[in-house]
Amino acid sequence: MSATMPVVQAPIIIFAFARPDYLRRLCRSLKAQQGVLVDEASIHLMQDGAKSRRSSITYAEPALIEASIAAFREVFPRGQVHAAPENLGVAMNILRGERHAFQTLRADIAYFFEEDLELGPAYLAMMEVLAERFGRHNQLGYFAAYGDHRRQGDPAAPQIVPLEHHWGFGLTRRCWQAMQPWLKPFHQVYQQVDYQARPHLRIVELFGACRVSSMASSQDVAKTMACADLGFARINTDVGFARYIGAVGESFREERFAAQGFAEAPMAETLPAVVPAGGGEVLERIAAEKFEACSAHRRDAYDRELATMRASFFNPDLPITRAELEALWRLVMDRLPTDEAYFEKNVGVRTLRQVRRSLLRSREAQGKGFYLS
Repeated sequence: MSATMPVVQAPIIIFAFARPDYLRRLCRSLKAQQGVLVDEASIHLMQDGAKSRRSSITYAEPALIEASIAAFREVFPRGQVHAAPENLGVAMNILRGERHAFQTLRADIAYFFEEDLELGPAYLAMMEVLAERFGRHNQLGYFAAYGDHRRQGDPAAPQIVPLEHHWGFGLTRRCWQAMQPWLKPFHQVYQQVDYQARPHLRIVELFGACRVSSMASSQDVAKTMACADLGFARINTDVGFARYIGAVGESFREERFAAQGFAEAPMAETLPAVVPAGGGEVLERIAAEKFEACSAHRRDAYDRELATMRASFFNPDLPITRAELEALWRLVMDRLPTDEAYFEKNVGVRTLRQVRRSLLRSREAQGKGFYLS
């Protein structure tokens, strides 16, 4: 590469768990970027761990974690590995990457990649174009260039469209800082539980105090709602400069991946002569449209859909009622407590989750049902 090429100043944060083959493809595609220079020392791997401290569940073979780190170091020997000693889950692993970028490194903009995105050779060059064109506007939050494979964009003249998934994106420190108070209740829940077993109803109920809402419980959706409520735009190019490859993972299986057309998604390989047009007015329009859609859901659909959800889902972190406590004892212990003082200590004081955990860990319960054996 020519030394006159622009150097990417934004730190690059990669999130990985137990898919070393995907991570290797991402890293190799990142290594092959054209039109810009990347300092390997500015590339950080946020490697999640295998075993949860909270539940003692092992979510991945430790060998896969080691293989993931090895795949990163194979491509970027000067890159920086931040290996979590335990399984943090998607939400908390991403949060620590964001904190590293914006609090430790004090970056104004950082680039983040999940392990299941393969970059075309012009991806970072296009991201730099978007950062230069829109980064000075206060309403810019997230931006990406992996495209929308459902649109018929012109590779010679890509356009700006709303961003959906946070796969390979830029994020401004301005937006990230503004979101943290809004996201605090969500992060408190994600921190208390294994992400794979998060309490969906409890998380969705948090939207009841907001101007916007969704019936989904993922950290991605929470951030989408935060941006919508706070007026930050999330933008993407209609043309894909990267390809989503996550056929197997947290959100996809091979059948769904194929049915949604990701396997055949085209990928532009050169920076176009005509870069996306627009400025603050584009951000303002996209942010306003998203707020209108999400606030309309809160106004017109949330309460009705929440009532339906409550018929099938339960919030284990509410204070336990006497009826719930008695039902739990019948199910786990085959009897009811004999001491009325037990009810006084627990009903309305401890949560259902706390009582359930203590029961399942008791010697009597394990003897009856072999729980946790």
